[in-house]
Amino acid sequence: MNKIKCFLGFFWLLILSVSNVATAQDNLVVIGTYEDAPLIFKDTDNELKGVYKDILEHIALKYKWKLEYVHGSFSENQAKLQKGQIDILCAIGHSEEREKRFDFSEATVYTNWGEIYVPKGSKIRSILDLKEKSVAVLAGDFYYESSHGLKHTSTQFKLPIKFIECGSYDEALAKVQKGEADAGLVAVLHGAANEKKYNVQGTPIVFHPIELRFAFTKGTKKTERIKRIIDEEMDRMINNRNSVYHQSVARWLGKEAGGQYFVYLKWGLIIAAGIALFFVAITLILRRQVNKRTEQLYKKTLEVQELNENLEYKVKERTAEVSRQKDELEGQKVTLERMNKEMRDSINYARNIQEAMLPEENNMSLFLRNNYFKVFMPRDVVSGDFHWLAYKDDKVLLAVADCTGHGVPGAFMSMLGKSSLDAIVNEKHIYQPGSILQELQNSIYHSLGTNAADGMDVALCSFDFKNRKVIFAGAQRPFYFVRGGEVNVVKGDKKPIGGSVKHYKEKREYKDHEIDMIPGDMFYMTSDGYPDQFGGPEGRKFTTRRFKTMISEIYNLPIQEQGEKVTKAFIDWKGEERQIDDILVIGVKMEGE
Repeated sequence: MNKIKCFLGFFWLLILSVSNVATAQDNLVVIGTYEDAPLIFKDTDNELKGVYKDILEHIALKYKWKLEYVHGSFSENQAKLQKGQIDILCAIGHSEEREKRFDFSEATVYTNWGEIYVPKGSKIRSILDLKEKSVAVLAGDFYYESSHGLKHTSTQFKLPIKFIECGSYDEALAKVQKGEADAGLVAVLHGAANEKKYNVQGTPIVFHPIELRFAFTKGTKKTERIKRIIDEEMDRMINNRNSVYHQSVARWLGKEAGGQYFVYLKWGLIIAAGIALFFVAITLILRRQVNKRTEQLYKKTLEVQELNENLEYKVKERTAEVSRQKDELEGQKVTLERMNKEMRDSINYARNIQEAMLPEENNMSLFLRNNYFKVFMPRDVVSGDFHWLAYKDDKVLLAVADCTGHGVPGAFMSMLGKSSLDAIVNEKHIYQPGSILQELQNSIYHSLGTNAADGMDVALCSFDFKNRKVIFAGAQRPFYFVRGGEVNVVKGDKKPIGGSVKHYKEKREYKDHEIDMIPGDMFYMTSDGYPDQFGGPEGRKFTTRRFKTMISEIYNLPIQEQGEKVTKAFIDWKGEERQIDDILVIGVKMEGE
């Protein structure tokens, strides 16, 4: 009987032991870290610190997790996370490509972007200055290898850059400090925290703002449990201004948490506009000072001529004053010329970027069968109007868009519109015009938020030349086609893309209009700059009525001659009047097979 009791006692202890081991294993959370100060890093005492560690230690204390940290390079920890050797990876940027390999937290810890850092005194100020230079980068880094990263951008602009791949941001900055690299691409938070340490400085060259989150091994039950807990705790901490999260951000970053990258984009636009206004103000002030000084110089010269020849000392004194003022004027003139040149160079560079994003003429000719014309006349160096082209499933998608404003603000909005359309068609595989516009509205809403009043009007067509069908959808822009001399107008929906807050509360749906194409038909799309232009004998608008009359008279001319007629009609109407808006008109002709 005693033997039986001993056996049962031993068996019960064995069960408890196995249960405790399983519980301990279930509460063990393995975390991958790398050097990315101030988010996660090791200090001089080799102790791990940073925002991410503070957050995880707080959650671990509440849920009785046992944390085990694995410190290594960024690329090494990505591989370990994918193999399930670690449970969590800190300070990793979220993207659709990475979502295929990892699970991500819903909560964003912080927003970061890439920036080029150079030695102090370096003359590198724009991406064109990186031509034939060496740049230290973090292997596998989003700002280096993504579709909007430096590697892709250098290929797009045909800039020969030598890339030196490193295991950490610190290694990249160290190479810049030692002269082994001309520049380094690092996350701005890390760069700002280590400028003095490596004797480097930031530049205006930045890349792709991105949300930093937690990443988990994909598709495990343990991941699902950890991710749910972290999301719940992050939501509580973000909404509590006195939480560990906000205290840690204030401690390590010296600022309040929050913000998304389109908030930075909005402030970037405000700063760019402020810089432009600053240059204009400086120009006006210096010009006024030059005029004032010139007048003073003239008066002083008259005074010198009227002085008595015996006042030699006074003449010398006046002459010295005149000489000093002349030198001052020359210095101001040089400063003014330099500022004007820098401003022109910056705007011309923006024009090069915008031209690079527009469809190539070879592709336009190929997909539209060389039966099209385009009249594109920006009001300023850069434009708020843009056209967009894609070819999917034997159909040609063609858009004419008119963004809020013109010049630099309009150009920023046009780049946002173009990149959003590319993503909708190439990544989300949406090809129907009405659905594309609806998704574009969602994208602009997500990008700018309800506090912005910016947006665009769009005319979008899908040409199926094989089956002789065209489908049109419009956001406050019409579509014109001429058949047998009769002008037909297909009106778009009276709903812009973006716009004021009241529009965001509406349900946005855009109707598709299908039209049979007959050989000889002409199709036209235009922004509102053409009909709104003032001119003519009485200084009135050109108007939509005159535009319809014009296309009814030219529709049967050769396609290139039509483009010349449209251009000439605009120039003749405008005359000496100032061009008030960007001009974009595209005509497409349906020819017989």
